[in-house]
Amino acid sequence: MFIFVYGSLRYGFELHHYLRKARFVGLGYAENYDMYDLGGYPGVAKGDGRIWGEVYEIDQRTLALLDQVEDYKGEEDDLYVRETTTVFFDEKRLHKLDGVYLYRYNQSIKDREEISSGDYSRWVGMPVIVNLFAYAENTNYEVLSERGVKEILRETNSILPGYRMIFNVPCKYGMCANLREDPKGKVCGYVYMLIEDYLNTLDKAEGHLIKYVRKTLRVVDDQGKEYFAVAYVSDQDEGNGTPSDEYRAIILKGLARRWKGECISTGLQ
Repeated sequence: MFIFVYGSLRYGFELHHYLRKARFVGLGYAENYDMYDLGGYPGVAKGDGRIWGEVYEIDQRTLALLDQVEDYKGEEDDLYVRETTTVFFDEKRLHKLDGVYLYRYNQSIKDREEISSGDYSRWVGMPVIVNLFAYAENTNYEVLSERGVKEILRETNSILPGYRMIFNVPCKYGMCANLREDPKGKVCGYVYMLIEDYLNTLDKAEGHLIKYVRKTLRVVDDQGKEYFAVAYVSDQDEGNGTPSDEYRAIILKGLARRWKGECISTGLQ
């Protein structure tokens, strides 16, 4: 089961330790809610807005524990009501999860300040976490360090199905990697859970909005569990060059850190 958290259970806040070991599925948003400042923490009520938060996979034990934390007993006068909602992971609504749990504030919001952005972490200046699908040279720690990424909060072997890697973006290595849809293809890489500031640092190295754009994709780990992560993809759809020996070696070194067998042998396919 999945839960959408938007306040003090998010990364960096005082209650996040309850989800510290839970699998982070992705950063997303739910619609038809408005967010309010309740004094040190937020609450959401039915409305016309959009609220942002983090989605985690949890088990029944964790859900029961969170019910206690949120003082939810299933009674009419509870502080919060636990309900399900749909969470979207991209602006085009191509990627979503239905039936995600959320705690909705169940008391009056009269005279409460509305948080119009719907994003409590940004509103109070706390770090925001995201999933990045890293492929090609971004699988290599040395490259990441050169690009200013100093910390990866969590790393998971992952596969992007329905795509293959091609080499058609000019770069210092010759022709750099890109993703092209292919029903029979797959691309091996990693899901990195990062603080968003590091993603902004990578934007500069990737030539965001010039060479590449961020695109949200659905990837799976080696147990088939899904994640929603951004990847750098170029709209350059023509051609497919050959990677230089240097570039090939960088990619294979990155994959070999955690991958074996097929993903190494097909890492450049």
